[in-house]
Amino acid sequence: MMLRLPALATACVLAAALLYWLAGVLGAQHKLAALEPLPPRANYAVTLAFPPERFHQLRLQDKGRVVEVRERTVYIMDMSPAALHDVAREYWVDTIVPWAGR
Repeated sequence: MMLRLPALATACVLAAALLYWLAGVLGAQHKLAALEPLPPRANYAVTLAFPPERFHQLRLQDKGRVVEVRERTVYIMDMSPAALHDVAREYWVDTIVPWAGR
């Protein structure tokens, strides 16, 4: 009887983590559908749901070269497809569009 509550709580936490992961994967597919097929390296304008803070800029800089930030949009150069998929999974990313660069 005493193990039922911890098991239920663990199951709820695992279900929430699975739903969060699944939402990220499905969100990435939706955000990147118009960009397929992805080139080996490209430049993108990533629009966030809100103005990016330092955390978001550093996270995006890990995936490519951040060259400019304007309001809610971060302009990134030399982004690989794997890095683009990682960025698209983030819940705070609204849209991703190709960018011609400077």
